[in-house]
Amino acid sequence: MRKGLHLLYIYLIFSCVPLPVQGQTSYTPARQEAMQYMQSAEFAKRSGRLSAAYQEYTRAIDLDPNYAKAYMKRALLLQQMGRYTESMQDHNMAIELNPYSEVFYDKRARLKLYQTDYQDAISDLTKAIELSPYDAYFLDLRTIALIENTEYGKALDDLNFLLEINPVDTISLLKRAIIFTREGAYDLAKADIDTALVIAPHSELVYDVQGLYYLQTNELQAAEKSFEKAIDYNPAFAIAYYNLSVAQKKQGRNDESLKNLNIAIALNHDFPNAYFNRAVTHRMFGDDERALEDYDKSIAIKSDFTEALLNRGFTKSMLGHYAESIEDYNLAVISNPSDPGPYNIRGNIYAFFGKYREALEDYNTAIQLDDSFAEAYYNRGITKILGYQGNDGCEDLEKSLQLGFEKAREKIPYFCRGSK
Repeated sequence: MRKGLHLLYIYLIFSCVPLPVQGQTSYTPARQEAMQYMQSAEFAKRSGRLSAAYQEYTRAIDLDPNYAKAYMKRALLLQQMGRYTESMQDHNMAIELNPYSEVFYDKRARLKLYQTDYQDAISDLTKAIELSPYDAYFLDLRTIALIENTEYGKALDDLNFLLEINPVDTISLLKRAIIFTREGAYDLAKADIDTALVIAPHSELVYDVQGLYYLQTNELQAAEKSFEKAIDYNPAFAIAYYNLSVAQKKQGRNDESLKNLNIAIALNHDFPNAYFNRAVTHRMFGDDERALEDYDKSIAIKSDFTEALLNRGFTKSMLGHYAESIEDYNLAVISNPSDPGPYNIRGNIYAFFGKYREALEDYNTAIQLDDSFAEAYYNRGITKILGYQGNDGCEDLEKSLQLGFEKAREKIPYFCRGSK
């Protein structure tokens, strides 16, 4: 469900009406000439000539390096072009030149949200609110960052305030319902969804959130009907097709699930989760080559998609591409160095190829990151036994069993004499 909610948030972030960008009003001769290049850049951008627009914005900046608005405009263009690192550099420069524009903080926060840097997005939106305390828009956007950062209490405070201002704010009701669903307060979640349905009975978003609620409560047929209703109201709503495919897959209807994934991708070619789920489905049908193609597309859109990297690595290993497989596991570790899971999985691959030293290093790291990681203790124990460190290995297997990893129970009598 969490993936579906995150996709919904991204939909909300980038479907917001853009605000006018405020800039300085000091018109030196250099500024006046730079403004002419800005106009040319805007025209080129509207015409779809993004490279030409970039050149014109750059000329404006070269003429007037203190022109904060030019940096901001170029940052937004770079973001549109998928050049996110350069975009963030321009966002930073715009704010350095003009730290009193709430809109500049808002624009940078949206990029940070897209990059899942929720804590910094919250900081930027809090600054925007300080500069413009009566603008509910910034407060609304901050709730998304707070929810994604699992700061539910603070998010509820913001949402309750927004609903006091506007009791018929459908989006705030839906976001509050999402929090209640995540926290298991299903009665409260359902009450907010029902209220949203009264306010907006023809909203695809309301039915999509209702479907996510039913997914969480494992009412799969009800979830399916809700997603279908969302599609009825908006046949181009790619996220609803994706969520519908999830509900169908949970019911074992893989052919129908694949069909709706295809529709979701046709509607939105930049949909990493849809490519990922389609890849998993291809693997279920034994089509590893097509699975790899979809993993590639998913990772091309979201380079730090850890789950996709791990699955692509496993698929490559099954096809005998072992060196490439390790490369993907390395990327998964780099993309999320604080997650013990990728270290544990990479350790398994090293152990499979008899590289016990490298495997033990990864298991050690996984356990350092999470000292209750039962499976990592089990894997380390087996690897130590295979590497002739039997006593230490048996201690790890015992620890794994204590932590609830039942697979260790059948191995201990076999490998560890004298164990109970």
